[in-house]
Formats: sequence, structure tokens, C-alpha cells
Amino acid sequence: VSTQSTGIEKEKEIAHMRALQERAKDQQAEKDALRAKRIQEEVERDQRKKDREAAQKKAQTEAQLRRAREQQVKMQEHFLAIEAQRERQEFERVLAVQQQGQIQEEQKDRNARSKRLQHADEVRKQIKEKEADLIHARQMFFEEGIKLDQEAQERRRRLDEIKKKKLEELQGAGVPSKYVNEVSRRAMKPQTSLITH
Repeated sequence: VSTQSTGIEKEKEIAHMRALQERAKDQQAEKDALRAKRIQEEVERDQRKKDREAAQKKAQTEAQLRRAREQQVKMQEHFLAIEAQRERQEFERVLAVQQQGQIQEEQKDRNARSKRLQHADEVRKQIKEKEADLIHARQMFFEEGIKLDQEAQERRRRLDEIKKKKLEELQGAGVPSKYVNEVSRRAMKPQTSLITH
């Protein structure tokens, strides 16, 4: 009976040892599985982190490129605006110069025209003054001629009276008619008028 009991005890002990070994194996397998799971999860976390970093870096790069393109566009627009402003200022300057030149040319033409008109007025005025002077001189000449003619006629009248009186005195003195007539003919000869009508 004792030997049988010992055998049973050994079997139990062997079974217990095997159970312990199996349990240890299971525990180790669980540990290995847990460790493998943790490693996988860590690998996955690392991969996700790398993916996030790569995506973030890509997004940053794209953002930088986008900002660089926007900055380039803004600079081009700025340069175009400056060039347009410069061209507009140059156009306005040239236009102002042309307008000023046109104004000066028009003023020059007006001054020249005014001088021509003034000169023409002066010439007409001088012509009128000369004509007036000629008319006045001619009038004075005729008036002087008439005056001289009247004075000459008055002198002849007085001379005729004197001659007539002298002839009457000669006749009264008994001078022959022949001589008296000759003296009368010479004395009464008409004098040429100073004014030609």
C-alpha cells in the first residue's frame, strides 16, 4: 500500500510539476505576446508619429511654397504698379510739356497778331494824318492864293483909280488925245491873275 501511495504521490507531483511548467509556459507565452503587442504598438506609434511628422513637414513645405508664390505674385504686382505709376507720371509730364508748349505757342501767335494789328492801325493812322495834313496844306494853299488874288485885285483897282485920275489930269492939262490914248492903252493893259482858275 505504501509503495502504491508513493507512486501516486510522485505522479501527482509530476502532474503538478507539469501543470506548473504548462502554467509557466502559458505565462511566458502571455508575456511574449504582451511584449510583442507592446512592440507592435510602439512600432505603430512610431510609424504614426513619423507619418504625422512627414505630413506636418509636407504641409509646412507646401505652406512655405504657397507663401513664397504669394510673395512673388505680390512683388510682381508691386513692381508692375510702380512701373505703371512711373509710366503714368512720364505721360503726364510729357502731356504737361506739350500743353505748356501749345499755350506758349498760342500766346506767341496772339502777341504777333496783336502786334500786326497794332502796326496796321498805326500805319492807317499815319496815312490818315498825312492825308489830313495834305488836305490842310492844300486848303491853306488855296486860301492863301485866294487871299493873294484878292489883294492883287485890290491893288489893281487902286492902280486903275490912280491911272484914271492921272489920265483925267493929263486931259485936263491939255495933253493931246493921241498921247493920252497911248498912255491909257498901256496903263489899262490887263494884269495876269495870280490864281489860275
